Formats: sequence, structure tokens, C-alpha cells
Amino acid sequence: MRRAELGSVSWRDIAGVRTKPESFIKGHSWRVGDVMTQPAVTVDEDMPVGGVAELMAAKGIKRIPVMRAEEMVGIISRSDILCAIAASVPDMVANGDDAVRRAVLARLCSDLGVENGAIEVTIENGTVSLSGQVESEALREAARVAAETISGAGGVRNRLRVVAT
Repeated sequence: MRRAELGSVSWRDIAGVRTKPESFIKGHSWRVGDVMTQPAVTVDEDMPVGGVAELMAAKGIKRIPVMRAEEMVGIISRSDILCAIAASVPDMVANGDDAVRRAVLARLCSDLGVENGAIEVTIENGTVSLSGQVESEALREAARVAAETISGAGGVRNRLRVVAT
């Protein structure tokens, strides 16, 4: 919390330069209209939790009112999202290397939009090996993360190469 009463906000910052008037108002005013996030950020009750988390991160906010049509039906907080993550159970897949391979391929296609066959997935003693070419380092790392999230994967060897398109 950044409030003058807590000593965390002053009219001048550490370098002695005046803060923006907007920051002064948020740090000193007692009017709700002065300190609230504007415009109001709300979500529909059907929005996926992941989308809410992305919105919170993008807007730098900690709580969002949840709406059903024009009526507020609740508030979701970062704590609520963390509790949902902590309570989640990893996807269970059938036992065996072939089942793990199929699950990794499905995750690559569904979550990352990787075309079927674009990444070769093999299993060696329970360890997933990814090979082939991808167009960015981010996709290379996302493929690794996708494989690591599969129950039964004993580790991931990421042999994907990044090729500029």
C-alpha cells in the first residue's frame, strides 16, 4: 500500500523531484473516487480464470468485480487464483511411454497450436525428448513447459532448434 499515512508516499521522491500530481492524489486523498482504478475493470462470470489472471497482471490490479449482466455477483482476487492453482490436480494420463507421448503431442497441439508432426516427441526411459525446429526461443521453451506438465513425464530433453522464419 502506498499512502502518506504509512510514510510510503511523499510529494517529492528520493531524488527530490516532484511526483506527478496524479500520484500525489492517489497517495493522499481520502475520496474513493480519487484512489480507485479508473475506468472500472470488471469481468463476466464465465471468463476463464487464466484470462482473469492475465488481465490482473496487465492492469496491475489485485481484485476484479465479477459481473452477471449488470449485477455484481462477486470479487475475484489474486489470492483466489492462487488457491485454485494450489488445489488443482495435474492431468492424469494412462501409464506407459506411448500414453505420455500422446499426451505431450496433444498438449503441444491444443495449448501451443503446434501442427501435428512439427515437433518429434520420443520417450527414452520415461524421459521426454523434443526434437525438430521451431520459429522462436519462446516457443522452444513453451514446448518444454508443456511437456513437463504431463503426469508421467520423468524429465524433458529439449533438443528443439530455433530457425528464423
